[in-house]
Amino acid sequence: MNNEMMINAREGKMNLVINEIVLAAQRPVAALTSYYSSILNKKMSTKQTLCLLNAQFAFIMNAFAGCSLVVRAFLFAWLIGALMKCKETL
Repeated sequence: MNNEMMINAREGKMNLVINEIVLAAQRPVAALTSYYSSILNKKMSTKQTLCLLNAQFAFIMNAFAGCSLVVRAFLFAWLIGALMKCKETL
């Protein structure tokens, strides 16, 4: 009985920590969602925001990556895929 209570208390603390981490990760995304909504003059979802972030990161990696042609080809494919996903989402 005592061991059960200790395990339940640990699980409760673990869930609390996980919830705090999730909330901390959602705050910047929520801020970016409201920013993109104000810039684009339309209501944006979290999924749309993450899609735009993916496309922006893919573009930055393509523009500033100094690497071999094979890696550049993969980066370019990532960029094209991200842009196509944004077109579907938006």
